[in-house]
Amino acid sequence: MKILLLRFSSLGDIILTMPVAVALKKQFPDADIDLGTKLEYKALFTPPSPFRKVLYLDDTGVIPFIKTLNGEGYDLIVDLHASLRTSMMLPFLKAAKKKRYKKGAFPRRVFVTTGVKLSSFPSVLQRYLSAVGITGIPEAPWFALGSEEKRRGSILLKNAGILKDRIIGIAPGAKWETKKWKMSRYVELARRLEGRAYGIVFVFGKGDEEDREALMKISSGFRILNISDCNLRDTAYAISSMDAFISSDTGLMHLAEAAGTPLVAMFGPTTKEFGFFPTGHRSVVIERKLVCRPCSLHGSEKCKEGHHKCMEDITVEDVESAILGLLEEVPVPDVRIV
Repeated sequence: MKILLLRFSSLGDIILTMPVAVALKKQFPDADIDLGTKLEYKALFTPPSPFRKVLYLDDTGVIPFIKTLNGEGYDLIVDLHASLRTSMMLPFLKAAKKKRYKKGAFPRRVFVTTGVKLSSFPSVLQRYLSAVGITGIPEAPWFALGSEEKRRGSILLKNAGILKDRIIGIAPGAKWETKKWKMSRYVELARRLEGRAYGIVFVFGKGDEEDREALMKISSGFRILNISDCNLRDTAYAISSMDAFISSDTGLMHLAEAAGTPLVAMFGPTTKEFGFFPTGHRSVVIERKLVCRPCSLHGSEKCKEGHHKCMEDITVEDVESAILGLLEEVPVPDVRIV
């Protein structure tokens, strides 16, 4: 049996195709499971991968890509994007069966604009798995993390000067300003965790230059891992070598979960109804109940209410308690802190 999953963007969604492949392989051990995605995600799927083969849409265009896929002889093709492009592609793809996941975009938009819930809002991963008839979510890590992968991750951290045995990663950056926590609070948190003998590494990628400068203005004493020069796979390996990871609702949050690293994530303008909450038992999400949440589907540059309480009301003590709970230094907190 040959199965193809289709998903072209974005990073978090692409990462979530991996547990689908893991679950399918568990249910159909003899199946060959492939992925069709954009070329920009190639580094994410260098071997070892949960996919037999990853086929990439490149600059040659959709028509050659369709021809390539049709040459594989798939028994089942599953559209995990449900976009205009995949909807137009699907009729031209050859397979005995074709399935499409239920995106649920309309209920999410209604919830943002009116606060009315038209759906139970299953997670995106649950929607993906439902499309192939699977209910249970496989536990992370979803990457194949052997000794060689761990070694590569450790080397990246050592090259950044992180030499301690116990390491906590902090990723302050985000594409949208309303998803960000104050840098001064990250610094205070880092200092507290250093006092408990943890090595702290701030993780910055492409587009995080202003956040990195903000950190340096407050303190230049912290180690920094610049992942702009790393591929996504090596970044995942580095995160897998950490004892825990702290971020807001970002692509790195999804990468940390996929790597199986204990995770504390702060959610502000976005909420679990959008489907991208971490699902693992070693993940804690900190959020606040506010009538103005959610205010947008993806975040925005400015708080529409002018107070940004969704992030401002999350304290350093909240995050410290959550991370120490995951590391079993204090009683483990609830999976959701509200």
